[in-house]
Amino acid sequence: MILDFVKMKQSFFTHLNVLIVTLFFFMQRPFYAQTLKTTVINESHLITNANFETGNLNGWKHWKTRSSEITDDAFSGKFALKIGPERGFCNQETSVKANSLYRISAYLKTDSGAEEVQLMVSDYGGVAKSISIAKAEYTKVSIDFQTAFSTEKLVISLFHLAGNGHGFADEISLTYLGEAPNPSIQEFVKIPKRIIKEENSVAQLSNEKMEWFLNDKFGMFIHWGVYAAMDEGAEWVRHKEAWGHEYYQRRARNPETGFTAAKFDATKWTELAKKAGMKYMALTTRHHDGYALFDSKHPASWTSKKDLGRDFIKEYVDAVRASGLHVGMYYSPMSWRYPDYYDVTAKDAKPNVWGYKTAAWHKEDARDMKEEVYEQVTSILKNYGKIDYMFWDGGWLGQSVNDKLERYFWDSGMFQNPNNEWPINEKYSTYDENGNALGIIGLVRKYQPEMIVNERLGWIGDVYLEEGASATSGDIRFKNYGEKCVSLQKGGWGYRPNIEVFSFQEVAVYLSNCVVRNINLLLNVAPDREGVIPQKQQEVLLKTGDWLSKVGNAVYNTKGDPWQPLFGEFGFTFNQNKIYCHVFIGYRELKSGTFTTQSLGNKKVQKVINLYDRRELKWVKNKDKTITTSDVDYSLNPAATILEITLTSSVY
Repeated sequence: MILDFVKMKQSFFTHLNVLIVTLFFFMQRPFYAQTLKTTVINESHLITNANFETGNLNGWKHWKTRSSEITDDAFSGKFALKIGPERGFCNQETSVKANSLYRISAYLKTDSGAEEVQLMVSDYGGVAKSISIAKAEYTKVSIDFQTAFSTEKLVISLFHLAGNGHGFADEISLTYLGEAPNPSIQEFVKIPKRIIKEENSVAQLSNEKMEWFLNDKFGMFIHWGVYAAMDEGAEWVRHKEAWGHEYYQRRARNPETGFTAAKFDATKWTELAKKAGMKYMALTTRHHDGYALFDSKHPASWTSKKDLGRDFIKEYVDAVRASGLHVGMYYSPMSWRYPDYYDVTAKDAKPNVWGYKTAAWHKEDARDMKEEVYEQVTSILKNYGKIDYMFWDGGWLGQSVNDKLERYFWDSGMFQNPNNEWPINEKYSTYDENGNALGIIGLVRKYQPEMIVNERLGWIGDVYLEEGASATSGDIRFKNYGEKCVSLQKGGWGYRPNIEVFSFQEVAVYLSNCVVRNINLLLNVAPDREGVIPQKQQEVLLKTGDWLSKVGNAVYNTKGDPWQPLFGEFGFTFNQNKIYCHVFIGYRELKSGTFTTQSLGNKKVQKVINLYDRRELKWVKNKDKTITTSDVDYSLNPAATILEITLTSSVY
């Protein structure tokens, strides 16, 4: 009897736990109907090496796994994962059921409790979720999430964020909590007013100055530099192979196999961008290897002007401006050419592939590195006419996260700190009318007052960046203006011979997924060492441009709205009295040849067309104020079908 009572008590608390989880999801998703199946199943077996008892990293991968290793300091069993020092990372993709509720758990700890270790889930159809702890003893953490109707995968990631210590992880578990609730009808989303923020004495640009960027939606990113001549890898090849500067430079300068740019013609790039439907461009003026595609007067600089007698940025800017496209650039302040990049304080060298150790001379050399950046950024801003957009990258120091040090070191705000430990020589400084030396964004606002910048150099930025080939998911981005950057190559941003590229259909989905969430897509191409964009990349871009010539009204000059998107199924954009329904192959009613909107309230519909062929479609208004369109031909462009609904009045 006592045993039966214990079993009854355990069963009661199990069901109570499921009820609590169910209520949690109702509270988190108020638009969802309250119909759930409460079946709890342990699916940890779907995670490869979830408890690390293989004694190796089998199943866990990423280029940053070099900062990860197996340790015997385990929560249970013999082994656990040890990550760090500094920024360490590893992940794996696993299978999950679509349209389901899940919980992922892990036991985490750190060396001393002074740093953080993090568990994250992403690519399941919702916004990436994470939980961090800084405790010195193993503690169980959990994340609850809901997979999309059209996804069957999940990426699990483990991070050590920063610091000289380590993070530890053990016993990763995955629990299926039941079927997800069905989505219920949405009303029009209320668009909040943008709040213009100020940081380091610099305010973000006004809505008026941001307007062109918000309307353009689609841009061409170009990663091109001496790394295009290195078949061993892409733009990180010097780091990947741990090559010294002299060897890398010798390879780059080889007249037969090196970076010759012999066929570079910026006009051909701009013509391709326009045919692809792109409205702005951004070329790497300098990447992390420190090679500049322009003329730099700093004595330590390594440039195309010195090597090849050509200022590629001038040729590029002239061509882009002549084409009518918006002029964008990329600049990385970090440089692997300086050992002190990993040791700016000369007290704490960060882990690096070259084995640089702390040295007293590093602090002064770090100042020299900073001066080169100031000279080059000033030259770019002053010497190339109006620049519309700057993509900063690599502002972090020692390839580790320390926002406070980053802002302090680079003087990234309006002014340089007169007490900065790495002062800039007057020769490389610019002053305002009151004699104050300008910081990085101060230079921007002086020479390019309308230039949009991102947040990757210690300042909040006008635009927030989302990077990588993972699917764009989650709700509409109202809080920050955003941009998603993706490489057309399936691996690496710089040129790699014979590598696969994303198909036009995949690019169409990337773009559509971005615009329905109010963010731009910056799609990267990778020219070869001679300056030619590979044919496979060109073919995808031309197909994308042909598609946009038919459906561009649903992309350009629109906003993501009036309803939230549903990952893998649909999303919406609008412009004045037109609503554009972007319908994807994961739409649950696709086979019916119909599409049902969310609630239109009291709005009246004039007509509905398939935007691709402009054929008018039949529609009916339902009692719940939605409309259902019939005879939709989803085969015209299977990846993303776009319907245009014309109202008799404006959406808002």
